[in-house]
Amino acid sequence: MPNLFTRLRRMRRKTSGIITKILRLPVQFPLVRGMVSYAVIWPTCSITQDYLANGTPIQNVDWNRAARFGFFGTFFMAPVFYGWLKFSSRFFKRKSLYTAIKRALIEQVSYSPLAMAYFFFGMSLLEKKPIKACMNEVREKFWPTYKIGVVFWPTAQTLNFYFISEKNRIVFVSAASFVWTIYLAHMKAKKQKGEIITDDGIS
Repeated sequence: MPNLFTRLRRMRRKTSGIITKILRLPVQFPLVRGMVSYAVIWPTCSITQDYLANGTPIQNVDWNRAARFGFFGTFFMAPVFYGWLKFSSRFFKRKSLYTAIKRALIEQVSYSPLAMAYFFFGMSLLEKKPIKACMNEVREKFWPTYKIGVVFWPTAQTLNFYFISEKNRIVFVSAASFVWTIYLAHMKAKKQKGEIITDDGIS
């Protein structure tokens, strides 16, 4: 019996050690945590936008589109955003309303324009559009999307610091990101000038 209890204690220690290591992974590897988050959030936003715009039931969801959002968000947007956060954090170390608004405004003239163009171009490539069509989509959809972003993010950051308690600020930013990604999905779904949707695809 003593040997049995000793073995059980050892097994429990090993199990708790493994669980602790797993729980530490998101802290040790923030990029992986971000990629996993995008893998869930981006396809969910695609499905949500489709439902809000068209009332599409779950059985009729465009899973190919959701998969494209998941793939692009996970392997392209998440690493780029992580790199930007690491770089910009060097210059915005203080946590205050002024810093948050300043950071949001600077992002709108540095990171955001590149990220938006990257999004429309990359997602169009995943749709197997030719390069010229990808460039046309960037030209047509960039400016309308950018104008909304310039207002949305500074406003969200201001609300976050004025009205949201510190413990809930990350949750608020996550919710704002969810809303913004739904808007990106909406803009991506809009037809380009001269674009016709047929049963065989886009022409």
